Amino acid sequence: MKKIPTTAAALGITLLLTNSHGAIAAEKTITKTTTKTPVKQTKTVVHTLANLSPVKITAKSTVQLTDVNILTLDEESILTYTLVIKNGDGKTLDLLDYWSKVKTASGTTYSTSLMTKDKDKKKLSAGSSTTLTYVAKVGKNVKISDLLFQIIKWDFSQSGYESLKGQFKIPATYLTSTPPDQSKTLRVFDTPIKAKVSQVATFVSGDYNYVNVSLDLTNIGYKIFEDPKVKFVIKTSSGASYPMSADTTSTEYKIQPQDTKSLNLMTSIPKSIILSKMELQLVQDDETTKLSLPIATMQLPGASNKSLAIEPNIEKFIPLGSGKIAVSFTGATIVQSFDEHNLSMRLNLRNTSGTTVTIPKYQFEIQTSDGYRLPISTQATENVTLQPLEERVLNLSVTIPASVSSVKPQLFMNLPSVADSKDTFSYPVGIFAIPEVKPVQNMIGQKQFVQTTNGIVGFTLESIQRLPWSDGDLVSAKINIRNTGNKTIILPEMTGLLKIDSAKLTADSKLITTQSSGLLGANTSTDVYVVSKVPGYIDFSQLQISLLEKVGESNSEWVQFINAGSLPELPTIAMGESHTIDTPGHSEELKAVRSYIYNGISSDLIYAELEAKNLEDHQIDLSQFAGSFQASDGKTYKATVSQVETSTGPDEKSIIALWAKIPKSITTSDLKLVVGEGITDNKLTPVKGESTGYVNAAALELSVIQPQLKTNLTELAMFPYTLSVKNVRAKLSGSTSVNVTFDYNMKRNMDYTIGEFTHKYLFEVVDSTGRTFEKEFAPETDIKVTNGGSASFSFDDAVFEGREAGSLQLNVYDLFQGQKIKLGSQGFYYTSTGLE
Repeated sequence: MKKIPTTAAALGITLLLTNSHGAIAAEKTITKTTTKTPVKQTKTVVHTLANLSPVKITAKSTVQLTDVNILTLDEESILTYTLVIKNGDGKTLDLLDYWSKVKTASGTTYSTSLMTKDKDKKKLSAGSSTTLTYVAKVGKNVKISDLLFQIIKWDFSQSGYESLKGQFKIPATYLTSTPPDQSKTLRVFDTPIKAKVSQVATFVSGDYNYVNVSLDLTNIGYKIFEDPKVKFVIKTSSGASYPMSADTTSTEYKIQPQDTKSLNLMTSIPKSIILSKMELQLVQDDETTKLSLPIATMQLPGASNKSLAIEPNIEKFIPLGSGKIAVSFTGATIVQSFDEHNLSMRLNLRNTSGTTVTIPKYQFEIQTSDGYRLPISTQATENVTLQPLEERVLNLSVTIPASVSSVKPQLFMNLPSVADSKDTFSYPVGIFAIPEVKPVQNMIGQKQFVQTTNGIVGFTLESIQRLPWSDGDLVSAKINIRNTGNKTIILPEMTGLLKIDSAKLTADSKLITTQSSGLLGANTSTDVYVVSKVPGYIDFSQLQISLLEKVGESNSEWVQFINAGSLPELPTIAMGESHTIDTPGHSEELKAVRSYIYNGISSDLIYAELEAKNLEDHQIDLSQFAGSFQASDGKTYKATVSQVETSTGPDEKSIIALWAKIPKSITTSDLKLVVGEGITDNKLTPVKGESTGYVNAAALELSVIQPQLKTNLTELAMFPYTLSVKNVRAKLSGSTSVNVTFDYNMKRNMDYTIGEFTHKYLFEVVDSTGRTFEKEFAPETDIKVTNGGSASFSFDDAVFEGREAGSLQLNVYDLFQGQKIKLGSQGFYYTSTGLE
């Protein structure tokens, strides 16, 4: 009995015979397990020059053809080929007895010569080998398979003195260049070097494809290998050659024995050229022939448009001398304007080595998705050195025209251009992908974060205001800067820039800082204001605000905000309500408490008093305020301000007086006071300083109510003073003079401090004849804060000559800036002894 193999097929048959219910299952099993005949794969056989049989020149010595290279030029091609001569004889071989020729199959002979490195090779010792590289100028369209490489021995007994020892004919199917996945060993100045292409990438820019090749060179010899100034050329399938440029780290190099150096090479090729079947050729200048000679040809793998861009927050390591830096793209914002986009970017540089490195003057540019390259003007890398592990944040900005795509651009970080370089492009040491950033139109209240050397800093556009001023309007943007880190940082020197629609207000823009020091404590903030004057009649629909960091003689954009459409209305504060000014270190509370109209002859005087309260827990100099009165029709009148000039303590209150001359035709029932913190130069106005503008403003509603006229002279209020006049006596002397004396009580509200007080009590005597006589009394100068005080004044007029009796009306006014408000009035009688 034969043993049945327990294969799946046999098992299936067994199941079929023993179980009719399993027939379908068995058939399926058989179907699944049917053995398929394996398909034999034909392996492609690649023939190279190593497959050529050597030529014997003696019984034991041979010549082998090892390298053939053609460099195509405009009028001709340069051919080089290398012969390896092995001396297998027991005696020295005289190389001068041998030569090589190149011919075409049709009989054309090309003159050959030796490369400089081989011309002095005359003897070859027994048992050794050497290489001889020949050079020939051949026809431009000649192919390697068209040539015969002949080995000649000089023999003066022969006709023509030549004896043909043999020749090499390279079939068209043979591969003469190094395949993409293999290394090429060659001798450069008698040092054996192994070369291998490790990466090929291309990217499109404008009308060109940029081809990037990484070439690894390994020194397999026993002595140091120094940069031989070999040139590199990309040869396309059409035969055209494009010289490559090496970045600065790939020149002036030295390779220790058994060490490897990676060279970065690049060239630009018109987009019309097909990039398939490209070859990299190594070319060396030769002294003897005065030609650039191809010494190796290496096939490149199929090139495709491979993105070299590093994704955001991924570090790109870049060697710098004996050190190295890590560069990463950390963020971007884009602001859309009328005819352009403003792209702001942040790049982080970190020294990863243990030595100090000097940052080159890198050149930056943006490449857009539709092929435009836009240079970035910056001095961000001027004179920059990084200590070990030190970081530096670069803020870069560029304007992209509206007609150019701003979708997914790339940031190129290029090596500095060399003055005498003939390259038509800059070599990028880093290409960084910029994520899609949607343009924003209104950024009030939005935060942006910037990674600085010392930590992350947050920026918030708090408000935008258009404020009336004497010679136009002020546009003011308030930006809060917060240190989100856990250590104190120093803010860089900054400037500000406003742009309305498409006009940059470069000359008029000022950056106002609210603190004198550039220090910003951990988790604390400060406010800055970008302010510019604009004509009051100009309307605009877009405002762009930029904070710029001063770098050398130029400015680098740090952060940018935009507001489209109309500007927000000023906050309106109802009469009696408080407006909080939250300037760090100067928090104050402000509210309107009184407002009057001083009637004049041709114009009136609007007068308002504000109460300012120190909200800090320490003594401060209050903000020096500035502002304007605003009527319902939008007309504004710049205010003059008087306020305390000394520091105020916590919770201490102060009275601020503001006034302006207005036409009599103005309706005062709905007047508002637009008031804010005064600015001078690039800071908040100091005490006793003169404001050239103001920021952080609000519109305070006023309730213009005249003081109630009293029919007596008691409790005459002229805040913070209250005067009561009594025992008025007007004595007639019988001559032209009258003497008026009175007793008074005057008190002062001590809950408030005031600035220079220019109000006066004006006493007006109106005689029964209609004649008036006035006398001014300044509080705390002419009349004192006291109970039971007395004062007097006199006046002369011929009408009183010989008079012994009569009546008068005594009026008391609040006199201010030449205008007055009547506070009280009372009638009295003259007597020769006084008036009761």
